Amino acid sequence: MPPAFRSSLVNLQHINFQDFSNSLTPEEAREPSTALVESIARTGILHPPILREQGRTTMEIVSGRRRLMAAQQALHSISTICLVLPAETLPAETLAINLEDTMLRGDITVVEQAIFFQKILVHLDANEAARRFLPALRLEPHRHHLHNLVQLLGLEEHLLGALHAGRLHDGVARELLALNFTDRLSLYEVMEILSLSVSNQKKITATCRELAARHNTSVMALLCRPEVREILDPRETNIPQKTARLMQWLTEQRFPRLAEAEQKFRTFAATLKLPSAVTLSHSPSFEQDQVHLSIPFGNREELRRVWPLIANVLQTE
Repeated sequence: MPPAFRSSLVNLQHINFQDFSNSLTPEEAREPSTALVESIARTGILHPPILREQGRTTMEIVSGRRRLMAAQQALHSISTICLVLPAETLPAETLAINLEDTMLRGDITVVEQAIFFQKILVHLDANEAARRFLPALRLEPHRHHLHNLVQLLGLEEHLLGALHAGRLHDGVARELLALNFTDRLSLYEVMEILSLSVSNQKKITATCRELAARHNTSVMALLCRPEVREILDPRETNIPQKTARLMQWLTEQRFPRLAEAEQKFRTFAATLKLPSAVTLSHSPSFEQDQVHLSIPFGNREELRRVWPLIANVLQTE
């Protein structure tokens, strides 16, 4: 049965803005965005917030906190139209309504999902919570999904904020959870400085963990090495250049033999003094000793004129 909403003009002073019991938003993201404030300044609140009666005059927010705050800022509103639930509405149902309202945006984040399940598990057992709500999130109704989601809340607040905002990939976040506090923050600091893509976040996490284990050191100690600081610190180097240099350094540390072979190949290529347009390449990972010489031609006629000379050289070989 649908909830028993009633529409009401609510005085904002009667709303308990300090009650976050239904909030699914991490602390860093609770303020309304500039875009939301500007939208409400132009057109008012188009989607009514949902409240629940707490007492004779007090109401708690079920959903729409940022809309209400934006209305205060943009319109200096004293009251606004809201949907109100009766006081007897169970906490599990108010959370379920907020989840439904959040999903209507179409972009519910993994952090919001995690916060929802952390709170709903206070009121429902894991099996019922999985059965009722995981399918709506397009997940199989298995308890391990609940564990995997709630586990993310072990991250520090600013990492949760980054995960919520999409600056940190959820798979990488789970990898970071396996690290200790200092290693986790050191690694994320580099990701933040360089604004790393998802693929580079995954690469640097896997590489740093492997190198730290191999050398019996910490990720923090690895990233504090002078070679790394020399890459990250220079102001004259832009972010893409720093990223490329760091990834190259990490690859060289991870695969020293491959790096040595690459350096020898570059030295060999330099001795040939090839024209700038001509390229010399080796087989992938130097699996074979073959090399490939690439010579560009302006058109087919140019190749036709030069080919007899090339064919003659090849025959003499």
